[in-house]
Amino acid sequence: MKATYFSTVLCAVAAATTALALSVAPANAAQLDQFVTPSGNIGCLVGPHGAVCEIRDHSYAQPAVPANCHGAYGDVFSEQDGAFAQINCHTDQPVDFHSRVVDYGQQVRQGTLACNVTTRFVECADGSTGHGFTLAREFYSVY
Repeated sequence: MKATYFSTVLCAVAAATTALALSVAPANAAQLDQFVTPSGNIGCLVGPHGAVCEIRDHSYAQPAVPANCHGAYGDVFSEQDGAFAQINCHTDQPVDFHSRVVDYGQQVRQGTLACNVTTRFVECADGSTGHGFTLAREFYSVY
């Protein structure tokens, strides 16, 4: 229930924040930033309160699906407000894979949260807490 709730809340907050940011935010205000890797396999949404990334194709072992998950599981990862990262149960696609491409070796940052794009993985972590996740075709980790 918690993972489903988080996914639903994160999507609702993301949509509301995007609408609000586009309509009334001053030019220097933090906004949601969406991007995809050059391969197009990983896409992320980064905002002032966290990040969510989705992977399209992976070869890692599928994590056990929680009994309360009635959607997809094992392909969406998030870190919010410095808390431990998690794998999310979801029934939607939280990331727009037609977003801008962030090249390998680049970083997307919002406040203390940074997502680093490398040729092997994407890592999003909160520098103030050390919590985050790493996502790659062959492996993942949440911490």
